[in-house]
Amino acid sequence: MIRPLRQVHRYQAIVLGILLPIVFVLGIAARKPVPAMAELPQALVPMFSWVRCSNFDGYGAFPKSPVFIDLWSQKNGSGPFAVSFDADANFVKPDLMVYWIAGSPSQVENLPADAVLLGAFGRTPLPISKEVSSADGRLVLYSLADGEIVDVSGSIRLNTEGVTKSR
Repeated sequence: MIRPLRQVHRYQAIVLGILLPIVFVLGIAARKPVPAMAELPQALVPMFSWVRCSNFDGYGAFPKSPVFIDLWSQKNGSGPFAVSFDADANFVKPDLMVYWIAGSPSQVENLPADAVLLGAFGRTPLPISKEVSSADGRLVLYSLADGEIVDVSGSIRLNTEGVTKSR
């Protein structure tokens, strides 16, 4: 009884060994191509264009962190600004958020109630309203996971010429 079962199993393994690669190759060849678009629809085109990349070391922004800031403006030159952030690979902080604090407080121990959340730290441009960009203020890097302020920029102002150090 065992020998006939072994013979059937041998034939099944031989047939599968021949058919499976053939079926696999036919399946790969019969796949439909991945759809592609020639260009993005207007609704998906980013509303910001790159203006300049600024290292704010000269302005005293983020004295404790190796953070680079990109300033963005709208394509037509009117409207609000946006900022995006980039850091060295060894700068790793959990759940890092970016806030704007209006004015120029000398010490920032805790996040004030009137701080404006800009968004998550990263390369995605974070829009800044005209009210925020027209006043002096500070950018704050805040770690949600640690519940603490990681770094506070020097007092800065965003304008059409870029970023200027406030006095």
